[in-house]
Amino acid sequence: MGRALLYHLLLPVFLPLSWTASAQNIADSLQKAYLQAVEPVQKADIFYELAQKKIESDLELAPALADSLDAMASAAGYQKGILRADMIRALYFQDKSKPDTAIFIFRKILPGFSRLPDTPSVVRIYNNIARNFSTLYQPDSAIHYYLTALAWVEKTGNEAEIAAVYSNIGNLYINQITFEKGIEYLQKALKIREKSGDESRMIYTYNNISVAYGNQHRPDTAMYYADKGVKLAEKLGNTYVAGVLKGGMSNLLNQLGRYSESIEIADQSIADLRAVNRVPNLVFPMANKAKALNMLGKYNQGLQVCQEGYAIMKETGQLNPLEVYYENFALSYEGLGNFKEANYWWKKFMTLDDSIFQEENIRTLADMETRYQTQKKETQITAQKLQLESQQNRLLRQKIWIGGLTGGLILIFLGSWFLYHRYRLRQQRILDQALIREQKLGIQAVIEAQESERKRIARDLHDGIAQNLVALNLQLRVVEFSVEKSAPELAPKITPLTRQLQDTCEEVRNLAHLMLPPVLESRGLPGSLELLLKNSLTSRGLDARMDCSLHERPDPKIELGMYRIAQELINNILKHAHATRVSLRLFVENKFLILVIEDDGRGFDFEQARKMGSMGILNILSRVSNLSGEFSSIIRQPQGTISTITIPLSL
Repeated sequence: MGRALLYHLLLPVFLPLSWTASAQNIADSLQKAYLQAVEPVQKADIFYELAQKKIESDLELAPALADSLDAMASAAGYQKGILRADMIRALYFQDKSKPDTAIFIFRKILPGFSRLPDTPSVVRIYNNIARNFSTLYQPDSAIHYYLTALAWVEKTGNEAEIAAVYSNIGNLYINQITFEKGIEYLQKALKIREKSGDESRMIYTYNNISVAYGNQHRPDTAMYYADKGVKLAEKLGNTYVAGVLKGGMSNLLNQLGRYSESIEIADQSIADLRAVNRVPNLVFPMANKAKALNMLGKYNQGLQVCQEGYAIMKETGQLNPLEVYYENFALSYEGLGNFKEANYWWKKFMTLDDSIFQEENIRTLADMETRYQTQKKETQITAQKLQLESQQNRLLRQKIWIGGLTGGLILIFLGSWFLYHRYRLRQQRILDQALIREQKLGIQAVIEAQESERKRIARDLHDGIAQNLVALNLQLRVVEFSVEKSAPELAPKITPLTRQLQDTCEEVRNLAHLMLPPVLESRGLPGSLELLLKNSLTSRGLDARMDCSLHERPDPKIELGMYRIAQELINNILKHAHATRVSLRLFVENKFLILVIEDDGRGFDFEQARKMGSMGILNILSRVSNLSGEFSSIIRQPQGTISTITIPLSL
């Protein structure tokens, strides 16, 4: 799940229904049918349906049931039954928060189900592979598998399955903090399910729409959908989804400052989830309850709940909502006056928390460094050009001198001179090519040194200055706490200092993150560019849109170079274009990575800027050249600019 989904859980579509009285009746019927069946294939099919119902009640039964089905199907030579046994194993590892293992098993059985063919199982596998890639923060792979699932179900025309894929795509957008797009897909799914009366899946959609609105800081709208979901889940006897929704409502009540109600609904969520043995899901309502207790000043109780939820996270190997627990630990210990422990947890929280992304501070420093490095390289290139011109002039003078001395013999030596001239030209071409290679190597060295220095500065800022400022801030809080007790009249003078020091901590941390974008490594180029548009353009009121069809990550050097080029182009738009709309397209075509940035501003003449020696343009051209790519810029009619960067994927 994405960083924004800290207190609330998105529910995937292809989960079994919770264990209810109705489900018990179905299980009893399946048990009876299994005992009466004689034909081995029929028994294996019934056992598969029965196993799914049993797992809804107790997930830990899954490995044993899968082994039993495997043995039964193998004895009968029933290939589909063997594949279904692996399907149970994959779903077990998926629900145990082991996405790598789940993906491996799903991929292993996918060709078998495709050959049968078993379209519902194929669609289910594609959806679950995508879900696990989303858990691993690999949205490009996730959207690829979701769209593949959509292509399969569109062939069948099954609206229920189409709605399921819409819902999953919507969840992926929400995970990537693109809430409006996510809500759009979820509403499509909800419309289909309401039309068909598919209440069993409507509850999942209500939950996920509530998540999206909650993370947009629209708690009232989120509560509306959560309440509808809870009522429908309780009507259907789906204790699991009811528990998840109540956990989300606890978070929403915290946003509204209704902490006592939040604790009450969190307790209901915990009871529901324990009833269906969904231990990993308990971490979310426990985080919300700890938050509410801390806000009510009940720090001991908040600490106890926080410790219990954190123990479950470690036991189940979950990563979310890790930063929420770090923050709750810090708040509890600070409220109890244990500033040593509070300092420890605040440091862990601030190291993990990289949600603030301010562009202006780092751009000034980056531009300054780029101008210096570019100027240094231009001086080297100019010296090389002067040396080359001197050599050419010397060669020309030699030719004139030889021609004057051999004027009378020119016809005799014409053939020899012609061969000699060709040789000199060939050597000159070799020299020119060598100089060009040296220039490219020099540019590459400058760029690598520049990035290396950025990493060093970012590491020093983040690990050194930022941590020292955090410690200083904690100490100042201790002083503030003491002054409030001993000399209250001085407290108003210290509070602004505490706030100013906190702002400085955030500025230093943001500066470090922008020197070395942390999102680039974890989410790749598309995620980094989306966040760059959001923080550089959307935050300033511009309409920024991005279209990406990148399915595999390119070379890290290409990712970093393309990201820096995009930074520079967006910087030009902000400084010169006076645009209101900006669009960015990133795609692969004929083994080339292509980035197209368009704006509706007053137009920017890149060629004129290059002739004038603009540092920003020279920086772009240097990076493009270093990646063996091409750059073009066209002033669009009646207004605006289109910039295109084309980079070969094989360096």
